[in-house]
Parts: sequence; C-alpha cells; structure tokens
Amino acid sequence: MAPDDAGINVGQSENPLKKRRRHLARAAVEHVRRGTTAEAPSVLQESIAFFTDPDLYAREFKKLFLETPLTLCMSNELPEPGSFRTFDDLGVPIVVVRGKDRKVRAFLNICPHRGTRVVRVESGKQSRFTCRFHAWTFDTEGKVVAIPEEKQFCGEYQDHLTPLPCEERHGLVFVQATAGSTMDLDKHLGTFGAELEILELDKAPPALHGVVSSAANWKYTIDTYFETYHLNALHGDSFRGLFSPLCVFDTFGPHHIYTFTPFKIAEWANMAEADWPVDTLPLQYFLFPNIILSVGSVNKTGSSVTIHRLYPNGVGALTNKFMLCPFGGVRGPEHQKELEAIFEKIMFANREEDYSVTGESWSGLASLPKGATMPIGKLEIGVQNFHKNMHRIMGP
Repeated sequence: MAPDDAGINVGQSENPLKKRRRHLARAAVEHVRRGTTAEAPSVLQESIAFFTDPDLYAREFKKLFLETPLTLCMSNELPEPGSFRTFDDLGVPIVVVRGKDRKVRAFLNICPHRGTRVVRVESGKQSRFTCRFHAWTFDTEGKVVAIPEEKQFCGEYQDHLTPLPCEERHGLVFVQATAGSTMDLDKHLGTFGAELEILELDKAPPALHGVVSSAANWKYTIDTYFETYHLNALHGDSFRGLFSPLCVFDTFGPHHIYTFTPFKIAEWANMAEADWPVDTLPLQYFLFPNIILSVGSVNKTGSSVTIHRLYPNGVGALTNKFMLCPFGGVRGPEHQKELEAIFEKIMFANREEDYSVTGESWSGLASLPKGATMPIGKLEIGVQNFHKNMHRIMGP
C-alpha cells in the first residue's frame, strides 16, 4: 500500500473519502511506474465441489447467514421512530424497527400466539403492529400492548416478539438471524469498521432499488465482484474501455477493498499528485460474507454508492437486492435523470452480463468429472482471498 499522508501537503484539507482515494491512488500510480498490479503469489486450484456440494452449502448457510452479523438495511432507511422494514431473504421472517428512543431493534416477525406475520408490508411507519389472526398488538419495543378479551383468554399476560441481536453501526443496520445468539460486531468488523466509517453512509440515502437473480451458487457469483480480469471481455456493452486491468487490493480480516482503476491511470504517473482526478477512482468494499459497496466516480452532479446484498436461495440459486445511494441525496431533476441512467447501466451489466454468464457457467459444473478443479489466477487476487477465507472459516 501507499505511504500515509504524514508530511504531505496535498490532500490535507480533503474529506475522509477523498483522502482514502488519494491514498489508494498513490499505490495505483506506483504500480503504473513499476509495470505491476496487485496479484496473488501463485495460481490456486479450486475444487468444483466448492460450488456444487449441497452439504457444504447447508453448513455455509447456517454459519454465515444465520449465525453471522449481516447488513439488512441502511440506518437512513429507518429515519424516524416507528420506521420499520421487513425481511424474508434468509428464510427467517424479520422485522427491524426504530423505537421511540430512536434505538433500532430486530425481531422475528412472528406473533407468539399462532406464528402469523405481525407485519405484512415491506416498509412503513407505525407505533403499533397488530397480528391479523387474533389482533394481538405490539409496540416498537416488541412488547404486547393489547390482547382482545385478555382476561377471558389468559388473564394478565406479558409477552413480546422474539428479539434478534441487532446493532446500528457506520450507517448500517446489522442483525444476526438466530434468536438467543450473541452478536460480537466488533470482532466481526475488526479494523474494517474504520473503513466503513469513512464512507459516511448516513449521508447517502437510497434513491433507486433493483433485484436480479442468477441460477448459480452464491460464491460463484460473488467472485465476479473481486476481479477485473473479465471486464473488457464480458462487459463489452457496458464498461469496456473504461477501466484498466490494474488494481489495488487491501485486506481487513475476511473483508477487503478492491480498487480497480480508470483506463487513463497510466497518465497519472506523469502528472503532479495535486492534479490527479482521484474522485474518478472507483472503490469496491466487500463486507463479508455477502455485501458489496461500490463507490462510483464523481459524475456531473455527484458521487454515489451502490450496495449489493447477495442472498443464497439454494446451492445453485441466489438473489441480489441492490440500491443506488447518492451522497447528499437527490438534488433535483437533472441529478435524478443521471442516477436513473447509471442505475440502468448497473442493472444491464448485472442481468445481461455478470449474472447471465454465471448462470450459464454454473449449470455446466455438475457435468465435470468428480474431483475436477478450476484455476484461479494470480490476477484474481480478490477471488483467491475470498476462497482462502471461506476455507479457513468453514474448515474441511
């Protein structure tokens, strides 16, 4: 990585995100001067079973998606007391709500009487939630506040929605989807928390939402976010010619930052650092196990972050729920139009290129002979890092 900013005048008055970009730009320009890029020391041969084994998938889903802190939404999606959102992406019905005390809490979206959904819409604002089966009513802290014919039914009765571990941090809401479990968010994030804080995600409210699916294993699909090797080959109709194969890579435990570079990065080596257009440097944050935060370059009306949340639907299926979040919010009709054009390009690249090819490719893996492997090249350093972490965390 590049040296820190100590003793360097340029960038001293810049905001934290721009400073981070400049720090990474120094590493990128050093690669240009040396004729190198971030790469793994050798080729990794990965077993096809890594993607196709249903028993491995079942263990992964339990450990990584039910027993690990996951980002379900952004803090700014719960702006006021009573703001709520529901989630069924993990096969566990969950409702997340901001209470009167402004604390965010998560509960199983299940009435303790007969198991009916207490909240049946995706989002909104309410001070009470009433089950449609028998009209049991709960407040934003999950406490039961009304039971019809309570004395005849059960006498005085104290009950509540089942809580889930939940914490709001760095503009994101983290939930662990197993009731009664303990969530150690500090341990999970480690030093990556400071990197997320730099993004100031509380200043980037979602403006556009999309959903795209793929008939592929979740790991096979998420690999595409960790390498630029495929950009100019696969993205001929969307991103070809915009980015260089050169990248900068930095790890934070199982999390990482993957920085691919503008096509004209080679020109920066002959420029004064003060003249580098560092705002055009894309940043891609990976929040293990399933979140991608892609910080786009500055356009005519500002910068944005696209948040991808990938959820497995089985060993060979996944859904990506993503949203485009402009820093500072939407600033007018021109900005909205620009965001819609960016969003359409992202949607096209996901649906017609990345997810199309992963679905096509994954369907053929089962036809390969038992024990088959595939090479993960030195240029696919982000993919290798992800796989090595998966093996380390899941064990043999």
